[in-house]
Amino acid sequence: MTVITLKVPDGRLKKYTKKIRRSVKYPVLIFFLYLLTAAVRFVPLRSAECFFSFWATMAFWLIGRERNRTIKALQSVYGKEKTSKDIRKMAREVFVNQGLNLADYLHSIKWTTREQFSRMIDFVGEEHLSRAYAKGKGVLCLMMHVGSWELSAIMPPVMGYETTAVSKALRHPGINRMIVAARESRGMKNIARGNAYPKLLEALARGECLIIMIDQDTKVKGEFISFFGRKAYTPIGAARLALDTLAPVLPMYAARHGKGRYRFTILPEIPLVNTGNREHDLLENTRNYTNVIENVIREVPTQWVWMHERWKTTPEDVEQYKKG
Repeated sequence: MTVITLKVPDGRLKKYTKKIRRSVKYPVLIFFLYLLTAAVRFVPLRSAECFFSFWATMAFWLIGRERNRTIKALQSVYGKEKTSKDIRKMAREVFVNQGLNLADYLHSIKWTTREQFSRMIDFVGEEHLSRAYAKGKGVLCLMMHVGSWELSAIMPPVMGYETTAVSKALRHPGINRMIVAARESRGMKNIARGNAYPKLLEALARGECLIIMIDQDTKVKGEFISFFGRKAYTPIGAARLALDTLAPVLPMYAARHGKGRYRFTILPEIPLVNTGNREHDLLENTRNYTNVIENVIREVPTQWVWMHERWKTTPEDVEQYKKG
């Protein structure tokens, strides 16, 4: 009997294998997410938090790459003032806080009113937002990945302010639709990142709140700004929008304080540096925004996402990108 063997190039075989894995993995993942969300909604919040806290701790011990990345980042900032044991404890708390944030977010995923969210969130500094919103130039809501950033982002529309957010679409359309639908159910309008600047200008021209974040390493246009004493590639989009529209910039974040509770804090408007020197003003405003973010993180250090590679992009990377 003759056996016929079909040879498939290694690259093509890997491509097909990866495609098959994705076609199976994502539907299973989406089903699991819906199932998990339904379960979390109908159990006491404290029970959900205990469950997610346990698995977040397990993740700390089992996912070495993320654990080591978190410890390394904390070590670079707090290494001179804290022991290795303290740093490791902080890193574990970072994981646990992320688990608690997810539990709280899923538990409240069907909430749409301020009254409902008041069961979990205390509102501080709303007078700053009200005053800025009344100017009619729109408001740049400078969010940060502190505490529950998903809850932070939906608070302005929940509080009654017309709000638009710009975000990068997730790789899988099904998961992306699930998250966007949850945001839109609270009154938020969503704009996908990528040639979105004209739409952002339109939102601000309508006097809306615009959710924007600059505390992560991304591929968008940026500059190197000092962040915890190290140069970090930082998006300049917030400064650009502020200069182009004169919309006030207000930092906001939802940090945990106590069991099952958050404090959604709205800080006063950050004064705009507008000397007429475009490059100088973009840098100075971005530097001012970054300083505020750093100060907030220092207040609640284990509630920021230290596993994110904030200092990943280097000047050499940017030069290489420019060369194409």
